[in-house]
Amino acid sequence: MANLIIKNAGWVVTVDPSRRIITDGAVAVADDRIAFVGKSADLARDFVADTVIDAAGMLVLPGFVDTHVHNTQHLGRGLADECDIPKQLLERLYGYESEMTSEDAYWAAKNCQLELIRSGTTCFLDPSSYYPSETARATGETGMRGIVSRTAFDIHNTTIGKMPSKTMFRETLAEALERAEDTVLHHNNTYDGRVRAWFALRILAGCSDDLCRGIRRLANKHGVPIVMHASESRDEIVASRLSSGFSDVERLEELGVLGPDMVMIHMGWATPREIHLAQKYGFKISYTPSTGFRLGMGDTTYGHFPEMSALGITVSLSCNSAMSSNYLDMVRLMNLGAGAMRSTRLSAFIFPPEDMIEMATINGAISVGMDTEIGSIEVGKKADLALFDTRRADWRPMLNPLSNLVHSCRGGAHTVIVNGRILMAAGEVRTIDEPEALSECQERGIAIARRSGLDRITQSPWPRL
Repeated sequence: MANLIIKNAGWVVTVDPSRRIITDGAVAVADDRIAFVGKSADLARDFVADTVIDAAGMLVLPGFVDTHVHNTQHLGRGLADECDIPKQLLERLYGYESEMTSEDAYWAAKNCQLELIRSGTTCFLDPSSYYPSETARATGETGMRGIVSRTAFDIHNTTIGKMPSKTMFRETLAEALERAEDTVLHHNNTYDGRVRAWFALRILAGCSDDLCRGIRRLANKHGVPIVMHASESRDEIVASRLSSGFSDVERLEELGVLGPDMVMIHMGWATPREIHLAQKYGFKISYTPSTGFRLGMGDTTYGHFPEMSALGITVSLSCNSAMSSNYLDMVRLMNLGAGAMRSTRLSAFIFPPEDMIEMATINGAISVGMDTEIGSIEVGKKADLALFDTRRADWRPMLNPLSNLVHSCRGGAHTVIVNGRILMAAGEVRTIDEPEALSECQERGIAIARRSGLDRITQSPWPRL
């Protein structure tokens, strides 16, 4: 028996160990797991389901896993444009976060996940905010799979500038550790296991050595991973060396914090030594090319992501946020991530479509420690799937659907399934009242911009009549 059957699919891209692409394929789902993958003609007659999707002309993929999504920043789209990293963080981003309410954070997360679902993303890793409970609540409602964490800072006057004066940014070491642990205790493995909670070291310039060691002790105690931004920009590398004498990852090794249960976001300014440490300790890298392009960080010029991948380091893909990348479309990101590395290395052979699809699916699953559950279409794994309709102008003609997906199509999924549940069917999101969410997003986004004063400095210089 099955709850859901997908049949007649033009292509089922399994990303399984053999990397099979099944034409005229079928997938059967029983409860929350995949019960059959193969040819439609081989689908047993005793597979009877309440819901049958005729996927003729469609590409069926594992749902994308985005390893860096700040849910609560979604109401700030446009507020951090045209500025460098110190200004982006301390003036724009923290200025925005200073004016958020918990209800703002909830609606930000809900609209963030609306965009993720529409793009074919089924799982995200949120690398910390001050509102993990609201993100967890939104995830429970939208049906997505996600990881939440709480921001932990205990240094308020950093080498890249001062934190805002609001109380939320002025925690002691004890408070930061207690609140981070409370998030894990309350949210890990909730909502049928779809929501998990990790520890985070958001930006090392705001973290003392004692905080770094404390987060490692808590991660070991509870058996959950750590996510952090590292070697993100030249500004932060210089700041790290000024304050500690080490680059970000080198400092963590000195403190005894490194381990395979870590995701390092950005790493566009990773030193050769830090790349060696990634091999030695087995931590994972989250490549965020759109942020580097938008903020002019230089990580596509100085980053070594193809080399990391060739060395066997797990490299995944991530969109970041509406305030940094400005979009959360993994298809668009795959194209950008491949093109950036090809351009800087004057080689059309770097990061072929197959590599980018692996980074967006199975590598993301490995990074978040769920590769036995998601990231590929295999019997026994969770039914997290994205269907793309290829019967569109940007897909045709089509000789290699993987090439079309990465290099030519506009993105936007047709149908999205998480845990065996249909979250979006034929472009209609079922788990979110979209008109209501969009209205809340607009009203709350404008209100936060006004309260923070950022609305005055983010307007176009062109005259508005």
